[in-house]
Amino acid sequence: MTEAPTESASASPSPTPSSRPRLRPAQLIAGLHTTITGLVRDGQLSSDAGEELTKRLREAEEKLAAGEGDKAREKLAEFGEKVVKLRKQDKLSAAGYQTLAAGLAQLAQVVPSR
Repeated sequence: MTEAPTESASASPSPTPSSRPRLRPAQLIAGLHTTITGLVRDGQLSSDAGEELTKRLREAEEKLAAGEGDKAREKLAEFGEKVVKLRKQDKLSAAGYQTLAAGLAQLAQVVPSR
């Protein structure tokens, strides 16, 4: 009787690369712009507040394009503070707040520090 060769129990498979490509900051910012537009359209965010958020997001986008990651982070922090303030003032729906907060958290993970 022939025995099949066995592998060592300590052998582990090599890690496989992630099947999902990492999103770039510009893509995530574009998604937040689209989200803001949708929230305004659906009445979950006032148009004035939408314009304020869009302005802050655009400023962050400009800083990123200029290679100023730290300044972009500052602008994104301002964006986040404004989102919190709008929710506290009941000018942003709870669902809208959660969507924007999740998008901002995802963006913060990929914005370079410099």
